[in-house]
Amino acid sequence: MTQQSLFDELGGEPVLRKIIDRFVDRLFDDVMIGFLFQAGSATRERIKEKEFELAAQHLGAPVEYTGRPLQTAHRRHKIMTGHFMRRLQILKDTLDEHGVSERVRRHWVDLTLEQMPLVMNPENDQCQPPPARKGD
Repeated sequence: MTQQSLFDELGGEPVLRKIIDRFVDRLFDDVMIGFLFQAGSATRERIKEKEFELAAQHLGAPVEYTGRPLQTAHRRHKIMTGHFMRRLQILKDTLDEHGVSERVRRHWVDLTLEQMPLVMNPENDQCQPPPARKGD
């Protein structure tokens, strides 16, 4: 017997689309990071579609991600650690709100953390401590 994919365990396309719709709406409307999504040229609908493709693919659905590589798509944005962590918290809250199983939730959160270096540019991160000066 083959194990059910995480995509199927979640409830398939209708459930994933509901989660992604809520997640992206929360990102756009968030007072702390919404500006990052509203300032770009991508529409809310396009981001929902690309987020769906990425999530469906990593959850095991036969769906192809058709967007640009994450590093290319995010390079021009000044995404800092705080921005990334806020997005992660919104994802966790959205998954909790939809009663996503711990197995699916853990996979999704772990993958998101693995993608952190692809969307962030460490040179933009103001949250890093300043380099030590001689004599300190």
